Amino acid sequence: MPDDGAYRHAALQTAMAMGSDLASGQLAAQLGLQGKSFSAFTDGHVTDAENDADSVNSTFSSRQPPDARSDALRQTMAQALSDGTSALTDLRIAVRMEDRAQTRKALAEVGKSLKTFSDLQQELQ
Repeated sequence: MPDDGAYRHAALQTAMAMGSDLASGQLAAQLGLQGKSFSAFTDGHVTDAENDADSVNSTFSSRQPPDARSDALRQTMAQALSDGTSALTDLRIAVRMEDRAQTRKALAEVGKSLKTFSDLQQELQ
């Protein structure tokens, strides 16, 4: 059975993966807003980032925390993962609708989630 250290390591790896997914979606949407990519490219990359984030969320959520301390971390991670995947979903919808204002709003959500995962990475290292 995994211990607290193994669980924290899994949380760190998850935070790093989620940060990468958020950054990928953010970059693709920013390039789209700047007219530096085709809408199909932007949509495809944001959708891929959302799908990857959903997979990261599912994988971590399936882990059983070994103790109460780890359960507190699980709760923190669950909220952050939910917020991150939701931000990417909002971004995908805005990109597909070609709604620049909503895309900027969703990018702000993604940026907020990126900050959360950056902070989590610092905490877990």
